[in-house]
Amino acid sequence: MRGLYIHIPFCAHICSYCDFAKKIAVDDKQIRQYLVKLVEEMAAKSKYYSSCDTIYIGGGTPNVLNNVELEFLLDSISKYNILAKEYSIECNPELITAEQVNLFKKYHINRVSLGMQTTNSSGLKLLNRHHTKTDVLKAVNLLKANGISNINIDLIYAYFGETLADLKEDLSFLLSLDIKHISAYSLILEENTKLYHLYKEKDIDQDLAADMMDYIRQELSGNGYNHYEISNFAKPAYESKHNLKYWSKDEYIGLGMGACSYIEHKRITNSYLINKYLNDRDISVETLSLIDEKKEYIILGLRKLSGIIKKDYVKRFNSNITDDFNYQKLLDLDLLMEDNYTIRLTPKGISLANIVFEEFI
Repeated sequence: MRGLYIHIPFCAHICSYCDFAKKIAVDDKQIRQYLVKLVEEMAAKSKYYSSCDTIYIGGGTPNVLNNVELEFLLDSISKYNILAKEYSIECNPELITAEQVNLFKKYHINRVSLGMQTTNSSGLKLLNRHHTKTDVLKAVNLLKANGISNINIDLIYAYFGETLADLKEDLSFLLSLDIKHISAYSLILEENTKLYHLYKEKDIDQDLAADMMDYIRQELSGNGYNHYEISNFAKPAYESKHNLKYWSKDEYIGLGMGACSYIEHKRITNSYLINKYLNDRDISVETLSLIDEKKEYIILGLRKLSGIIKKDYVKRFNSNITDDFNYQKLLDLDLLMEDNYTIRLTPKGISLANIVFEEFI
């Protein structure tokens, strides 16, 4: 089964770390133009939806849309009668309203991902986030009160100036919320972001980042969360069905500015610039070679803590992973482990995953 991703690029403000396709809308007219174009693209790709069982509306900040715009989007999606087991939307906690939540329920959205990142005041300022701890608490309580209990919260750690004590406070707060899913990402300085230009001459403290990740794993595992992907933790049965499609290299359809589709061995990417997207310009189409398919399958699959199932690799590629790749060095360095059935990261390999992935590039 495939997944459907829908991108809403608009934001109330631009976070200092974000390199996704995003922008502050020029005016309401631009948002309307975008949504009309998005619905047009939705219709053009509708032949794929019968095999979709997840929907993910991401951004940007999807809930920056007003209620009329949001309902227009959700109603347009609903016309395709996609039987989604998981229907997610990303939200900023300070923007969530009761009216929005009612729309989520009306259109059967059953999972909400909140962009918290931190509740530390200096961290919020650095990352240019505009919520408070109270906003996050109110958003979680509002969602739960309306029957949406499948909630993810994003956490960023190892940002400049953060201490282990700061992280512990954030994690304690998250655990008090009793949510189903937590995504924890170490800060990465991406080019074309404000933080990159401010701190490109300064290295992130990798030893501290590793200590923080160890603490996160220990605390979340001790509180009933399954560490199922390098950066993701879930209560049993609440792993992200949509994101697992990416890590399993299943097919997916992407709609909107900067969105990517992976279908029939092709990667199709829309322009990251809104005017080019609105005019169907700079659409990139890449046909993946067999070796590229194999490499991506391994790199994405190893992100899952369960690793790669050898027989699944054979079924997909009609060859053995041990014949296609020599990874003995990674076994010797205790970065990978394998048995007769799987290949997966060791605890050491989780912390040094990028080194592992580079061996397969």
